Amino acid sequence: MRRYRSTGLLVTMLLTGALIGGALGRLFAEYLPFLVLGETVGFSPTTINISILQFTIGFVLNITVAGVIGLLLGYLLYRQL
Repeated sequence: MRRYRSTGLLVTMLLTGALIGGALGRLFAEYLPFLVLGETVGFSPTTINISILQFTIGFVLNITVAGVIGLLLGYLLYRQL
């Protein structure tokens, strides 16, 4: 019998795992400095001004070892459900 799992739950588990992993990485960075090794990708904020409307867009993703471990643990936990 196949169990139904939603995509929303998977995304939630992955995001939660990445957030917790990143937070724990910063918390334990003094003792395990390799956890905060990573790369930043994205583009810097850009402001667009159209006379009556002005908005700023930008996106930066900071990928660290701890965040990737959190992602993997979130995925493994999702698979166990």
